[in-house]
Amino acid sequence: MSGEKKIRVALDATAIGRGKTGNETYLSGLLEGWRVAEPEGVEIVPIFARISPAKGGHPEAGIPPGGFFKRHLVELPKAREGLKTDLYHGVYWMRPWEKGAYVLTVHDISFEVHPEWFRPGEAWFYRTLVRRAAERARKVITVSEFCRNEIMERWGIAADRVETTHEAARKMFRPGKKRKAGAPSLLFVSAIHPRKNLRRLIRAWRRLREGRFPDLELKVVGPAGWSAGADLRALRKAEAGGGAEWVGSYTDEQLRQAYQEATLLVYPSLYEGFGLPPVEAMASGCPVVCSNAGSLPEVCGEAAEYFDPTSEEEMAAKIGLILDSASRREEMRLKGIARAGTFSWEKMAEETAGIYRRAMEEGCGL
Repeated sequence: MSGEKKIRVALDATAIGRGKTGNETYLSGLLEGWRVAEPEGVEIVPIFARISPAKGGHPEAGIPPGGFFKRHLVELPKAREGLKTDLYHGVYWMRPWEKGAYVLTVHDISFEVHPEWFRPGEAWFYRTLVRRAAERARKVITVSEFCRNEIMERWGIAADRVETTHEAARKMFRPGKKRKAGAPSLLFVSAIHPRKNLRRLIRAWRRLREGRFPDLELKVVGPAGWSAGADLRALRKAEAGGGAEWVGSYTDEQLRQAYQEATLLVYPSLYEGFGLPPVEAMASGCPVVCSNAGSLPEVCGEAAEYFDPTSEEEMAAKIGLILDSASRREEMRLKGIARAGTFSWEKMAEETAGIYRRAMEEGCGL
């Protein structure tokens, strides 16, 4: 493609710096991978939610801070017009009347599959606007084959218009020194809301403490999300009884250390589009015991031990099985490091660039 005009792509990067953890991690990883991979023939121009100086080897644009509707209906379109790009990359949202060429990232459609996990009217809002945006996109990008299949089956979007780009652990997540002897500990990492299934984990942990593992500790890392009331009550009760700790949000360095120090990461999610904490844990050398729901078997492969997330008995049994076997934990640690190494943001950036090229070549979906 030497000598040919580059495809210029405007990217909605306004989630960066706004604490929108999933979108922010995805966008930061894409830009980090892009700087390393430098895909041929494509130039990406991120639009941030604030004016920022150019850095990292690519041009940037910025819009003033504002609410959801002002950002997506006014400020982002205005910024795109000034950039004169060939293609736009949106994340979940587009103007309902959008006419230009765009691709759309949809991490998952939990709002379609499990509307009961959302506030009244919220699932309908997402389902209506995101589906409309996806149906009109030249390409829909998602983060697992599990999500790709759901989008195709539930929304009837053709297979050649939905493509998967797996996420990855950031390079800071890496193995540390082997864990020191001491009380075994379970680590839970996630924003707290119903689909993350924390209450069943607390009950499984209590079963284990009342049985063969009386000194088993539980550390919960993550902020309170929507509809977290029942989970928080159970968590505070567990803290009051001893052995459990809720630390809220962690810095990246604190999280890396937590992964390295835990005996196991337990990830009991009822639905997952990708599952970054298990990949981060594996990259850090922490064995993973997780739900068999959603994308998790696809992402963790043979490196994890799985359980039915609706059965606290099975959850406790699988956790106990791994706690009982140092040799099995070491096997899982090594497999996890290797499995996490199959994902990278550079690979994801290259795959995304390929999607941009195909979107421009095929011109479908408009």
